[in-house]
Parts: sequence; C-alpha cells; structure tokens
Amino acid sequence: MKTINLTVKGMTCGNCVKHVDHAIRSISGVQQVDIDLKSAIAVVQSSEEATSALIIKALNEAGYPSMEIGPEVKTSLANKSCCMGESNCCN
Repeated sequence: MKTINLTVKGMTCGNCVKHVDHAIRSISGVQQVDIDLKSAIAVVQSSEEATSALIIKALNEAGYPSMEIGPEVKTSLANKSCCMGESNCCN
C-alpha cells in the first residue's frame, strides 16, 4: 500500500469534503481517504493501480483542482464540517 498526499483547492465546507471523498474513492485501488478541510489536504492510502495522476484527474473533473505534495507535510485529520459561506455546495 502507498500513501498519496494532495492539496485540494475549492473546499469550503463539509459537503465539499464529501464531494472530494467521493471523487477520490471512485478510483479503483483507493483503500482509505482522510481529508482535512482546514488545511485543504487529502491523504490517500491505495494500491499501486491508483496513481496520483488518476486521483488528480478525478478531482479536477469534480471541480477541485489538486496537486501532489511531499510526505513531509503533516496534518491533523480532524474532518470538521463548517461552511464558510463562500460556496453554494451547502444549499
């Protein structure tokens, strides 16, 4: 199993986190997804078939531009749901 760390832009609330989670889990081989709304980081545990390129493509198609970051980025993955009022995704 490998770990892929991503920054994800455009997440403003808990509903956005659900959309991002769904987009990532749509990729075959994804085992676990932890998303931190506050830091905009997703940590994905996957098999070799789930590449960062496939995950990034799925996120871009879902409207959440992302990029891979190094493993040195640490975050507390406290999936908090708070709408910032900057998006219509909560409606």
